[in-house]
Amino acid sequence: MVIEVITNKKEIEILRGRASFNYIYDDATIELLKKNWALKDSLYLVAKRGAEFVGFCSIDRDWWEEGYFFLREILVDSSFQKLGIGQELAVRCLEHARNKKAIGVVTETARENIPMQKLCAKLGFQKWDNPKWREGITYKLIF
Repeated sequence: MVIEVITNKKEIEILRGRASFNYIYDDATIELLKKNWALKDSLYLVAKRGAEFVGFCSIDRDWWEEGYFFLREILVDSSFQKLGIGQELAVRCLEHARNKKAIGVVTETARENIPMQKLCAKLGFQKWDNPKWREGITYKLIF
């Protein structure tokens, strides 16, 4: 498996039609990802085995609290789950935020996304009462 940095926003198309829990990478989601990919200090990673998609993770500065990065997406193909790939992708994104002198990282997930909740706990994130989003769970990691 190889983890590569997405250097062209067209590469984000690899996500189109993929799904995770009740979430589908549709036109609106792809366009939002492309917009945030262009932000200063964004990092978008894709994991592949040969030409086969394995996983994706992205982090950017599009968060309403100054100094925080937002771990926007993390997706691992069901054939490759429970192998530590999601954790490896997330760790690389966290290291990127640290290197860019972020105060911390925030992420959000659906209540039914137990694997993401377990990953957040493993990486040291704490549940956070987000006044701007109540539909799921928000996590914050302060460096």
